[in-house]
Amino acid sequence: MRQRALPLLLAAALLLGAATTGAGPARADDEVIRFHLRLEKLFRRLDLNGDGRLDRQEVRSNPYLQRHFERLDRGGKGYLLPEDLSR
Repeated sequence: MRQRALPLLLAAALLLGAATTGAGPARADDEVIRFHLRLEKLFRRLDLNGDGRLDRQEVRSNPYLQRHFERLDRGGKGYLLPEDLSR
């Protein structure tokens, strides 16, 4: 009886390990999705005139965006687009 239980326990442990490690990438994907949703929400909140872009005045309430505006503004457009924030 004992000899038959050991292989079953090992198989169960392997299956349990495989099931829990499979959740890792899905969780990471969920985190990325949540991060992008938060960015979209922030962008909409800061886009006061609703033109789909953020100028320097619109980012004044966000110290990070204000400080990094030039670095995020690829091409020197003078405004940020949603894709500028997600890079």
